[in-house]
Amino acid sequence: MPEPGVNEAIASVLGDASLSRQSKVAKLRQLEADALAKQRGGTEGLEPDRPDDGEELRAIERALMSLGETAVDQGPASL
Repeated sequence: MPEPGVNEAIASVLGDASLSRQSKVAKLRQLEADALAKQRGGTEGLEPDRPDDGEELRAIERALMSLGETAVDQGPASL
């Protein structure tokens, strides 16, 4: 399960009627980059390995897809 802050941030971005679609995508991309950095830190031993890192990325990916976007490649080469 993703951290509560991630789910709240996603809901806040998607539910903010004052944001344009482009602004929502930009905010979600930043969340995605942060989640990828956390995951990368875990693989490099900088942060404790958290088994739910993938859940955060999946939640962000679903939010991006709801706006017609695709997620970044999360394959091994991107870590």
